[in-house]
Amino acid sequence: MSKQHYDAKRYWLLILAATFLFGSTFPSSKIVLSEMPPLWAAVARFLVASAGIAPILLWQRLHRRHAASQRRPWGILILIGLLQTAGSMGFLNIGLRSTTPAKAAILMACTPLIVALMSRLALKEKIHPLAAVGLALAFFGVAMCIGLNKLDGFGAGDALVLCGAACWAASTLVVKSSRIAINVWVLTFWQMLIGSAFLALLAWAVGEAPALPHGDRALIAFLWLALPATTGAMALWFMALELGGAVRTSGFLFLSPLFATLISFAAFGYSLSLHELAGGVLIGIGIYLVSKRLDAAGRPHALPADGKA
Repeated sequence: MSKQHYDAKRYWLLILAATFLFGSTFPSSKIVLSEMPPLWAAVARFLVASAGIAPILLWQRLHRRHAASQRRPWGILILIGLLQTAGSMGFLNIGLRSTTPAKAAILMACTPLIVALMSRLALKEKIHPLAAVGLALAFFGVAMCIGLNKLDGFGAGDALVLCGAACWAASTLVVKSSRIAINVWVLTFWQMLIGSAFLALLAWAVGEAPALPHGDRALIAFLWLALPATTGAMALWFMALELGGAVRTSGFLFLSPLFATLISFAAFGYSLSLHELAGGVLIGIGIYLVSKRLDAAGRPHALPADGKA
């Protein structure tokens, strides 16, 4: 098996696993938020997720005790933590107070479109027309899956959710443009810890009372949300970014609402309607077109596997 074929296979596995786990956060969050306030739910989620990574970091340190100590790029880590964890989740959870989950999911699905726009404006990255068509098709597919009839008006809550999508997009570009040469587990640990600390300050500032899940169902959902769906998903996402680049990888975020629908069907017996099935087809076509995107030199756009320049 050639290295290029191996990297392509690894990339697809990373993307499918990460977007499945991201998608699972919607039904899990629905259960958790029935017993926890939104900001403290996010704080507890990312603190537990950070703690879940700590044993991995300890194991790595013990097995690399003779290696030279790596200096942390604290400025980049803080920026990623504020954008990826605090900004994205903070705006999303606050926005959900005055908008519907359906509208929030569609607005968060705008992230790849924002990444593409930011990449063009800030990084001068060329976007192949095929990728633009694919992103547009995937977006309309997400809208069909959720139901276009639910989109009635654009309020303050919707604007906050869109700010969360912009934070996620900006974080993606920071990871890409900085070419941060740091272990993916270290990156995931610190950005979540920094983000959760900022969210805790925000929750305290707005007077939100802390709470923990007390029912068995909510506790199981919380542990799934904090560990596999956060720790695992974030690490897999950063690995995929290293291999696939910002625009291409973010395009696959459109898979998350589709996975969320399928998981909800399995967990809650939700029946798929015709427009949801049609939307799933559009998402598949759009992602296929994005995956065929080539850069100006005619090669698949990808970052080096080690994330270094």
